[in-house]
Amino acid sequence: MSSPRSAFRLTVVIPTYNRRDLVLRAISSVLEQDGAEFVQIVVADDGSTDGTLDAIGARFGHDERVHVVATQRRYACAARNAGFGAATGEFVCFLDSDDFWLPGTLATINDVFAARPELAFVSVEGSTVETPGQIAIDRVVEHSPGWTHAEFRHVSLNRSNWIDALGSTCRMLSGDFFPAVIHGDLFLLSGLVARRKAVLDAGPFNERFRFFNDWEFFARLCLQGPGAYLDFNCFRRDTGRADQISHGRPMIATARRRRFILRTLPRRFSRQMAAYASPLAVATDDANYFMARCLVQTRHRRWARRYLYRCLRRGYKPVRSLVLLAKSFTAVGISS
Repeated sequence: MSSPRSAFRLTVVIPTYNRRDLVLRAISSVLEQDGAEFVQIVVADDGSTDGTLDAIGARFGHDERVHVVATQRRYACAARNAGFGAATGEFVCFLDSDDFWLPGTLATINDVFAARPELAFVSVEGSTVETPGQIAIDRVVEHSPGWTHAEFRHVSLNRSNWIDALGSTCRMLSGDFFPAVIHGDLFLLSGLVARRKAVLDAGPFNERFRFFNDWEFFARLCLQGPGAYLDFNCFRRDTGRADQISHGRPMIATARRRRFILRTLPRRFSRQMAAYASPLAVATDDANYFMARCLVQTRHRRWARRYLYRCLRRGYKPVRSLVLLAKSFTAVGISS
């Protein structure tokens, strides 16, 4: 059961670049929420040249809840960090400018935090917009890689029912998500609300990353305390456009970035990571195997063998690793 609502202060940070009409939709979707009088919106404009600033001023210039931070072109992570620097809320959400909230989102998140004060963050479910050539997808959060990874079934999470703000019963998972998130994304920024202190302790978005920046942030955030996932459709994603960063991501770069993140987490958070030696080792084995698969398909098959030998020494996927090792000595790569 959800508890009676109490007022709370939330800052929604919306980074944007040349998405004038979409960012106006995103802002409106937050301001139209029940309880939005307690919300601050910070639009972090990353050097837009399409009249975004003028459009925001014309529509929302009179609204004291809407603030704009204008920066030079430095990409999404820098914009998010700039927006967070202007945030005053006890809670923070980083809403992508091409996404928007659905009715009941704010009230539902408010209810969860009011009833579960120990939570560092809450993630809600979402869906996609149906567009020409793009079929609408429900439950986009649970389509994230971490949910389908084999190790997810070994993660101990509390399961319960929750009454959302619209009066429907939905599923809730809560607890320590870190052993699962190190195997891949579990959340989406537009549907995740975190305590400001947890974000501060996790640290800013890595501005050097053009991809995997959200996953790396989620991993650091999960180290700051327990979280919750709510199977309630609270936001909608507008996908399939050419300006989205996830398009055209090279697999070898993905594999390299994944290993880099797993290596750096213990250095930055040695105290918290001490309890996760076993799941981190499994995630590292998985990352080494993935790196080897990518390298075998290139001229760098000698480097692939280094990672495969590591997998064999650890007993990780021994049969598959042996088959891959044998193929690394041939001139023909593999496709799967």
